[in-house]
Amino acid sequence: MPRLPLGLLALTIWGGAPSHPTANARPDARSCQACHQRIVASFSRTAHFQTSAEATARAIRGRFSEGHNLLHTRVEGVSFKMERRNGAFYQTGVDSLRGTSRTESIDLVIGSGRRGQSYLYWRGGLLFELPASYLTAIGQWINSPGYTDGQIDFGRLIIPRCLECHTTSFVLLEDRGRVRYSREYVLSISCEKCHGDGRAHVRYQASHPTATPGKYILNPGRFPRDRRLDNCAFCHSGDRDATKPAFSYRPGEKLDDYFGPPSDQEAVPDVHGNQVGLLRRSKCFRSRPDMSCSTCHDVHRPQRDLRALAGKCLTCHEISRHKMATTIGSRMISSCIDCHMPNQPSHAIEINTATTQSSLYFRSHAIGIYPEIAATVLQLHKEQQRR
Repeated sequence: MPRLPLGLLALTIWGGAPSHPTANARPDARSCQACHQRIVASFSRTAHFQTSAEATARAIRGRFSEGHNLLHTRVEGVSFKMERRNGAFYQTGVDSLRGTSRTESIDLVIGSGRRGQSYLYWRGGLLFELPASYLTAIGQWINSPGYTDGQIDFGRLIIPRCLECHTTSFVLLEDRGRVRYSREYVLSISCEKCHGDGRAHVRYQASHPTATPGKYILNPGRFPRDRRLDNCAFCHSGDRDATKPAFSYRPGEKLDDYFGPPSDQEAVPDVHGNQVGLLRRSKCFRSRPDMSCSTCHDVHRPQRDLRALAGKCLTCHEISRHKMATTIGSRMISSCIDCHMPNQPSHAIEINTATTQSSLYFRSHAIGIYPEIAATVLQLHKEQQRR
């Protein structure tokens, strides 16, 4: 994307400040904990809840110890060094041949760290991505998405659309045609992202502690299917052109009133792809009028066990009726997800270091039959059995 003047870029992408800005003193998950202790305890361990945080030693997964805090590049003399000084964290780009360097603080963390994290810094009321990200699987620093290897560049602007899906809320300020971020924000994906503003609910429950009906709060499980899908599609339907200001969408409203229509037929699996569109195209979805994301996913708790998720398939599909049931046997339940919702390489996020260039993999939500992938999965199972 060309480098536009920041003020022009802000207005071009954001369309101005929201018509009803985020208010102060919004409750976070801790406000819900008194009545929903078990749910909050479980939800706080999910990638959604941990998707953004202030830069603290607890939140940052990247390593700062000597020998593990460097990112070398393919350009001679150019590297990045990560440091912790006096309780704060920094990234420094160094060009030893030219004798130049630049240092910026790590202010915010983006990403739960299950796969990796990127980091942001504040400058002039705006947020920018730092050039080094951390990939948890290999325990190494890599070039951040959008940055070219070997360039000391700290200028990738974080637009509100990124923050809409990695935070709960940000107040946007407009001054003489320029939009800036306020320091009034709620990080992580908190309860109100799906349940709506909970202030009236908290006040009511505090004065009516024995009341059991959930007054003044939204329950997405009671939404019509399209609105339930919209709650997830807000961040999982790929790139869409905004038609209303950032942070103005509210759960339960029609997403198409805030964004241009997505193209489900062109949906691709990726970290920023249209996963909801892929699901809509699937025969499973089309044949079940009540199916939505929550049919398989419980957003209130971590879900990483593929066998447990495959159990959701068994509510409709009988193993004994599979044409390869005799051949696959007990392995079928462990292979169900890998065969019918395969991992595919990302075209949006690549591992990019001086010695490595490859892709991360992301699960496709186009539920279907993939003969070549199924054959590969079964072959791997056979090899594992021989060991």
